[in-house]
Amino acid sequence: MDNLEMLALPNSHARRHNSRGISLIIVLIMMIIIGITTATAMRSATSEQRATNNLRVESMALQYAEAALRYCENQMKKSSADRPYSLQTAQIGSPTTFGPTTSGWEDPATWTGSSGRKSATRTTVPDSVIQDTVDTVLPNKKPECVVENMTGYGVVITARGYSPDYHADGSGVTDRGAVVWLQSITN
Repeated sequence: MDNLEMLALPNSHARRHNSRGISLIIVLIMMIIIGITTATAMRSATSEQRATNNLRVESMALQYAEAALRYCENQMKKSSADRPYSLQTAQIGSPTTFGPTTSGWEDPATWTGSSGRKSATRTTVPDSVIQDTVDTVLPNKKPECVVENMTGYGVVITARGYSPDYHADGSGVTDRGAVVWLQSITN
């Protein structure tokens, strides 16, 4: 029996050694699966966070544009002498035909002042109006509006609001952040 026990010992020891090796491989495979799952979950959470931030930034730009539109609409209800200089009747000008080559609000130069076509009615909304309306920090670029007298339509008020992270290149093309445009027509 001693000989049989001696023969059985190495064989059972080899089985235990092999099962330890298989356990190690299984644990390593499980660790890889857990790592991949964790990385996927983190990437998904990051994407969702970016999307949520984009919605928040766009919402803020919308609030700033609404504040600008309401400000200019309220100013246009006042007598010409009580409005800011840029919104007085003398600055609004004679009626123009509505269209892409004649209406100022569609021309980027109206907003940037490039090419010599800066609108005489381009008005930046005062900080106090923004803080009263939006109740938040001031954006880097203040909301603004342009008022135009359009034949057949009346007075067209166009407002632009910018997100806090807004940035544009030298030609006025947005390269970061959000811009929201709102428009109203009054008689």
